Amino acid sequence: MENQPFTVQRLLQLPLFKGVKVIAGSSGLSKEIFYVDFMETPTLTGFLRPNELILTTGYSIRHEPAMLGRLLDEMHRVGGAAVGIKTKRFLHEVPQEALQKSDLYGIPLFDIPLEITYVDMTHTVIDQILSRQAYLLREVREVNQQFTNLVLNRRTTELVVLIGHLLGCEAAVLNEHGEVESCTSRFGGTAFVEKRPVQVGSKVMGYLAISRKLGDQETFEEMCLDHAITVLAIDFTIRQSQQLHREREQESFLVELFSGSSHQEDLLRYRAQQLGISLGRYFYTMVLQPRIGGEQGGGEQPHARLYNLLVQRVNKPGNHTRKGVFINDSLIILVSTAHDSEEKQRADAEQLLRELMAPAEELPPQARMCAGIGGLREKLSDVPDSRLEAHKALSIGTYTLPKQEIVHFHEVLVEDLLLDAAGHPVLNALTSMLIEPLVAYDLEYGTELLATLSAFLRLGGNTKRVAEELFIHRNSVLYRLERINEIIQNDLTDPEVRFRLDVAIRVWKTKDIDSKSMR
Repeated sequence: MENQPFTVQRLLQLPLFKGVKVIAGSSGLSKEIFYVDFMETPTLTGFLRPNELILTTGYSIRHEPAMLGRLLDEMHRVGGAAVGIKTKRFLHEVPQEALQKSDLYGIPLFDIPLEITYVDMTHTVIDQILSRQAYLLREVREVNQQFTNLVLNRRTTELVVLIGHLLGCEAAVLNEHGEVESCTSRFGGTAFVEKRPVQVGSKVMGYLAISRKLGDQETFEEMCLDHAITVLAIDFTIRQSQQLHREREQESFLVELFSGSSHQEDLLRYRAQQLGISLGRYFYTMVLQPRIGGEQGGGEQPHARLYNLLVQRVNKPGNHTRKGVFINDSLIILVSTAHDSEEKQRADAEQLLRELMAPAEELPPQARMCAGIGGLREKLSDVPDSRLEAHKALSIGTYTLPKQEIVHFHEVLVEDLLLDAAGHPVLNALTSMLIEPLVAYDLEYGTELLATLSAFLRLGGNTKRVAEELFIHRNSVLYRLERINEIIQNDLTDPEVRFRLDVAIRVWKTKDIDSKSMR
C-alpha cells in the first residue's frame, strides 16, 4: 500500500482507528497526510503546516469550544488535512459552527474513542507517513537517474516524453524566447497551462511548459517536475558551454582565414563544414565599422558592448550563410552565396545593416554603420583577397564617397590603382595644375568650386543634376564652371580635359589615405 497516498480515508481504514467516527467534513477524506501533531495548548497560529493531521483531547478549548472553529479557519488557510478529537474527554459536544466550517472547508473532523492512546496513534500514523515518504524518495531517485542519463546522453526529446508520461499531460521545453525546442507529440504550441522557468544562477535559460496544472495532492508529480527542471538546467548549461566552445572555434577559424595563413582549400572547406559554416558557390567579405557620433567607433572601452551586440546579431543561431568576427575595430564578415551579381551583394549588405542597427538598449542612438564589400571568390583560400578589397572599399569610400554607407570595391577600382601610384610625378603635376588652384580659391573666397567640379565630373556634365545635388540654381552652376575655366585655363567641354580633371580630383581625394592601413 506504500505506493498509494496516505490519505485521511486510508488512516480511518487502519485497524487502530476502527472505532473512529467522522462527524463532519467527509468531502475532504481524500486529503493526503504528511505530518501529525498534537494540540493541547490554546495557540492556534504559527505551528500548523500544510497536509497536517491535528490530534487533540479538547483540553485547551474546554472552556471556549468556539476556538475549534478558529482552528479550522487556520487549518484552511495553511492547507491542513484533518482534525481528530476525543470529544468525550473534555468537550462532550462539538459546536455547530465548527461542524459547518468542517463541511465548508472540506477538513474532516472525526471523533476518537477514549481507549485509543496517543502513543499508539503516533506510532501508527508516523509509520505510514515514513513508509509513504520512503517509497516516494525511491521512486523520485529512480526518475531523477533516468532524467540525468537522458540529459548526459543528449536525448532531450526522450526526456520531454518521459516528463509528459509521468505527469500525465503534454510537455515541452522552450528556449529563453519562449520558442519550442522539443515537445511531446500532441503539444499544442502555446496551449500550455503552466510554464516553469529553468534557471542557471539568476539567468533564465528556458522554460518547461505543461498542459495541465498539478493539484495540491500530487506530491510525486510535483517532485518529478522539480527534478526535471533541475536536470534541464544542466542540459541548458551543457548546450551553452558547447555553443561557447563552437563560437571560439569559429572565431579562430575566421581569424586564420582572413589572415591568409592557410592556403589548403580542402582543409579550409572541411573545417568550415565542421563548424556549421555554409559552403556556397561563391564567397565574399564585408568589412563593417561602427561610427559613433560621426567618428569611427574604435579604441574606446564603452564600445565593447556595441561590438558584442553586433557580433551576436551577425552570428545569430540558424544563420549559416554569414559569420563574423571583430578584428582591430572592424567587423569582418564571411558571406557564402549562390549569386554572382554585385547588385545582390549590395542588397544583402543593406539588409544586414538594417538588422544590425535595429533598435536596442546597447546601441547608442547616434550610432551608424559603414560597410565595404569585396569581390566574389570561388575558393575559400582566396577570401583574404576579398577581405583586402573590402577594407580598401571602406577606407577609400570614406574619402571619395562620404555620403554612401555601403561601398563596393568595384566603385573604387580607379582610386585603388592611383593609390599604388601615389607620389608619381605626373599625378603630382596634375593635382598641382588643376586642383590646387581651385582649393586655394575656395579657401580665400569661401566658394565651393572644387565640390562643384567634382559633382560635374561624376554626373557626366549634367548641370541640372549638379544644381539639384548642391541645392543651388542651375545658373549658379554655370557661373561656377566659368570661374573654374578661368582659374585652371582649360576648357571643361573638352573630353581630354575632363579625363585629366577626373584623374586629378580622384588623386586629391585619396591623398590622405594611408595605404598601409588597408593591408
